[in-house]
Amino acid sequence: MQLLVLIIGFGIAIAGYVHPEQIHLSWTEEINQMRATWATYLNAPPHAAYRPILCGNVPSPSNFTYIGGDTKKFQEGPHFWQNQYIHTTVFENLLPECWYEYKVSNLGSWSKTYLFNGRTPDTSQTFRDVNNSFTLIVFGDWGTGPIGQYTKHLLGEETLTRDYLGILHMGDIAYDLQDEDGKVGDEYLNMIQPIAATYPYMTVPGNHDKADNFTQYINRFNMPNNGVNQGTSFFYSFNLGPAHFIMYNTNPYFKNASQASADLQTQWLVNDLAIANSQRSIRPWIIVLAHHPLYCSQDWFEEGSQNDCGTQPAVIKPILEDLWYSNSVDLALQAHVHNYERDAAIYKNQTIPSQYDGQNIHINPNAPVYITSGNAGNTLGHNDPASTTPQPWARYLSNDYGYGRLTVYNQTHLFWEQFSAVALTEIDYVWIIKDQPRYKPVLS
Repeated sequence: MQLLVLIIGFGIAIAGYVHPEQIHLSWTEEINQMRATWATYLNAPPHAAYRPILCGNVPSPSNFTYIGGDTKKFQEGPHFWQNQYIHTTVFENLLPECWYEYKVSNLGSWSKTYLFNGRTPDTSQTFRDVNNSFTLIVFGDWGTGPIGQYTKHLLGEETLTRDYLGILHMGDIAYDLQDEDGKVGDEYLNMIQPIAATYPYMTVPGNHDKADNFTQYINRFNMPNNGVNQGTSFFYSFNLGPAHFIMYNTNPYFKNASQASADLQTQWLVNDLAIANSQRSIRPWIIVLAHHPLYCSQDWFEEGSQNDCGTQPAVIKPILEDLWYSNSVDLALQAHVHNYERDAAIYKNQTIPSQYDGQNIHINPNAPVYITSGNAGNTLGHNDPASTTPQPWARYLSNDYGYGRLTVYNQTHLFWEQFSAVALTEIDYVWIIKDQPRYKPVLS
């Protein structure tokens, strides 16, 4: 009897170490694919099962397709026993009109079943879904702890009742992934699992993610591999309907970073924008996202603001601002500053008039519109106060915790909303409307 109890107890212990956790989805570099990533604490062969359950409005139950996956060992802490095994698998041949259910397993220990939308980015020049609108959740600077729970609660409620296509996290993940020998990263990925296991969770690194040469970030996240990024998940792009999205890494542009890494990414940006502009007639929107802001309102009475909105933008603007403007980028989304700020169209520190500008609308802007949404909920115990000395181009500022919601309706209408996770309500919005594929930059 004692032996039986020991065997059962050992089996339960082993099952706990091979049960999938930290499950999250991401799009790949290929059309009609979705990647699932998860972790275990013992090495066991990964498996997954998926099937369509609803195509259009027609139930389409079928048998599960069973597939294997890949595994890599990841030492998340300094001690030899602090190992994780990161598993990935790719669901293929997805149909954009279908919803799928899936589950993952190791050694027969299956996760619960999750759902995801089969619509994925278009990576070829063949254009589809031109008139199909979609909505994405966008934010930066989100961690565990009491402050992060506000956003977790509201996002959890919203994702149960609204149809989002994906989530874009603009760096500073978990605060910090490497803290407590990686346990904070584990806790964060388990915290977001109910959301990230259903919606593709697309990331770029922030300054809090660069410890040990981004080891935690690179191992935990699998973003599209464009060949140039060498599988680091630092920078990539994708097309959704009438919009081209560029996710890039601002860290290489600062002191003590690799100049070679900065040059590699910048040249990739030049090439990627050239391709995007060659397809502007069918995909007119270009949206760029990264961690550090090019523009935000410096508060002359706050010391921290002098760096975040002063010296740091002064470093990256000479590298990127003309690139955005000359390529007629429509919208620049950014984080890092722990508050919310929506600006007008800006170039060279000047407000650039649109054909029409209202408090919550820009018709035919003539420069990028800049929005900072870095207030999802850091663990530093506070948000940065909204600037008491806002710049003339600032249109709305708030220090409420929250996140943004971006809807691309079609080739001419784009809509941004900012939500307060504390007040549980929308606090700001803006329409960007245009009737031409791109504005014409006026270069001196």
